[in-house]
Amino acid sequence: MVSENFPDLSDKTYKIEAEIGSGGGGVVYKAWHTRLQKHVVIKELKSGTDSDMETQRNEVEALKNVKSAYLPQVYDFLVEENRVFTVIEFIDGESLDKLIERGEKFTTQQIIKWYGQIVSALEALHKQDICHRDVKPANIMLTPDGDVCLIDFNAALVSGNDVKLISRSLGYASPEQYEIYERFKNAAYSPMKLGSSTEVIDETEIINETEIINETEILDENTNAEATGINSLFPPDVAVGVGTVDTAAGTGEIESIDSTNSIDWKCSDIYSLGATMYHLLSGIRPSARAEEVVAISKAGRFSEGIVYVIERSMQLNPSERFESVPVLADAVGNIYKHDTRWKISQSKKITAAIILPAAFLLFVFTTVFGYVVMAQEKEELFYTALYDIENGPDALVAFDSALEMFWDRIDPYQSMAKRLWSDGDIDACRTFIEQHRGNLAKFQSSPDAKQAYGNIFYILGNCYYYQLGEPDYQRAKSAFEIALQFVTDIPVYYGDYAITLARIGDIDEAERILEKARSLELESDSLNMLYGEISYAKQDYDAALDFFGKVTSMSHNENLRYLAYRSSDEIYVFLGQNERSIELLTEALGRIPLSRVPSMTERLANSYIKTEDYQSAIEMFELLIERGTLQFYIYNGLAKLLQSVGEFRRAAEVLDTMYDIFPNDYRVLMRKTFHEAAWQMLLDNELRDYTLTKEYYDEAVRLYNENIRTGESDPEMQQLEIVIEQLKSFGWID
Repeated sequence: MVSENFPDLSDKTYKIEAEIGSGGGGVVYKAWHTRLQKHVVIKELKSGTDSDMETQRNEVEALKNVKSAYLPQVYDFLVEENRVFTVIEFIDGESLDKLIERGEKFTTQQIIKWYGQIVSALEALHKQDICHRDVKPANIMLTPDGDVCLIDFNAALVSGNDVKLISRSLGYASPEQYEIYERFKNAAYSPMKLGSSTEVIDETEIINETEIINETEILDENTNAEATGINSLFPPDVAVGVGTVDTAAGTGEIESIDSTNSIDWKCSDIYSLGATMYHLLSGIRPSARAEEVVAISKAGRFSEGIVYVIERSMQLNPSERFESVPVLADAVGNIYKHDTRWKISQSKKITAAIILPAAFLLFVFTTVFGYVVMAQEKEELFYTALYDIENGPDALVAFDSALEMFWDRIDPYQSMAKRLWSDGDIDACRTFIEQHRGNLAKFQSSPDAKQAYGNIFYILGNCYYYQLGEPDYQRAKSAFEIALQFVTDIPVYYGDYAITLARIGDIDEAERILEKARSLELESDSLNMLYGEISYAKQDYDAALDFFGKVTSMSHNENLRYLAYRSSDEIYVFLGQNERSIELLTEALGRIPLSRVPSMTERLANSYIKTEDYQSAIEMFELLIERGTLQFYIYNGLAKLLQSVGEFRRAAEVLDTMYDIFPNDYRVLMRKTFHEAAWQMLLDNELRDYTLTKEYYDEAVRLYNENIRTGESDPEMQQLEIVIEQLKSFGWID
């Protein structure tokens, strides 16, 4: 249920749009970040003492320093009249436990990819001396692009944090974690009082009368302890159970849980991740008691590499697991090396290297010249194919031809990425690189491929930055970081990386990278762009506009001009200077790449709306549609505008077109319902007929229920429900 009693934040950077959940730690809201121009999650934490608040702040500050493409970014900590809020990146997707519940199966390739990504997330956490302590499918989100993200720090442990927590997500908790749970669950002084949880337990999740699966207990030395700090950062799929603390029998003293300090929590994370991958691979949830877990090698037929990594991760003795997450990362990255077939092929190569040279020398003199000629011809054909990839009429055919000749070279991948980028097909370019990341990984250790590997990831970073809709700054940042590991002498790479850092609010690092770019003699227009972004991030808007103005007036780079125009417009919109926005964007349309004209035209339409020049806004939306922009929000915006100026028939025509293009989108029927109801209200009472309104509404509800994700809601659908209830109360519809 979405509440309209949203907190009134004094920091106008955040505009709360909806309540999306609540749990043991507090209420969770979805909000718009006006500066980053993206959605974020704001969680109002449970109130506590001044000491609790300081602990919360320290924990958030620690997490703000954790940077990973596979973790949500923690942005801010707000205190508003004794109300405490944290701001975190909004992650779109679905938790893996939901997919498991639906009976979905996963390929070994998917699991190896996700294994590596979560390992990368844990590596970023462990470097900051933070342990997650509750890795499980419910805490891993599968994003729309097929990657995963580790969320929900309800049980995370920050170095120096004195709040005692224990995860008992049975089946995923390490044996040492489970031992603590067993030790205290039945004791008279136990801080875990089973049944005090606020979560709803499914009968299938009960082991016996006292053991409850998939719950994270929060242990504190205070009675009725609540989760604090990072324990409340993310809304769990189910409410977090908050235990109570009883005194030891007859003593009146509280029993301390010092045994949590004896666990190597980093090693425990490795077990939990292994147990999670065990479940995803086999479809079998590991037993709560680790000694009863059936080895993955006996749970099905799987590749030897993945079996080795999971079984070593899930060793009962922590000392027999991988020594650290970096060691685990290396094992996952080279997982094929643990396969017998690979080992045999390597041994054959060694044998051949010893036995064959003598025999080979007998033939080499007579054949070497022929081989040289053939090799030269093959090289010429290969480079012709590369040229055709970048310039020919059928890049895909040329790409396949090049790979047939030399499957072990990176050049075809680089040429294809360049071609798609230069064609302006950003989505196809991003998809191509993402789909081939597995193939590209084998070139990381090749000195000859170093430059090309970096170039490809630089292109990928730009794909994320320039993608349609909201830019994905975090993924752009990660891609640029990979690029700079392999290419260290191109100043514009550092410049674009620094701009991205400024966009996500990491000003100190952006300024450090700025100095590196300047030392490499970055072009003046790029430097001005970078100065502008840093000033923008510091909220020095006058300075930012001055730098962006220098870029738009002096730069010959169309893409750089586009960025400067867009950033300037964001500032004008934020400051409410819509007339200046219109003037700027009108100028921009003729000075930016053609591929960016639609997005800039849309911005111009929105500026016209804010100045109430609806006719000009309508013209902009119609222009976009004429040019083939088949985006839902463009049609939706045009229909709303036409209705607002009283052109109901034209609005109806647009809605009919929308229904043809997006027949399964409930929002089309929702908009048609609003439109039809508004049209009927203009008629005299005796002429009104809400039959069609009801038909549209019923269909909208059906599609809405089929497509809305669990835990999500659409405020507009709730408004529509109110309209329908009003019509029913007045007897217009049954």
